[in-house]
Amino acid sequence: MLEARGGVHRLRAAVGLLDDPDVKLRRWAGQSVQGRHASADTVRGDPEVGDLLDRARHLFSDHVLTRRKREAGPSG
Repeated sequence: MLEARGGVHRLRAAVGLLDDPDVKLRRWAGQSVQGRHASADTVRGDPEVGDLLDRARHLFSDHVLTRRKREAGPSG
């Protein structure tokens, strides 16, 4: 079910599970966030995407986080 919707919906669900007590869900969430790239079903420049990526910043190097946020497009 968690993978049924893509885009920001999937990212939102994954970031929400990064602190889950279930190790398997946390692992899935981390892999999902790390594997996420901008897609056609995500509104370019959606500020929520940047916020969600910031919440998951511990999963990325600074360089990769900057690149992923740039892929999401400018917010505003």
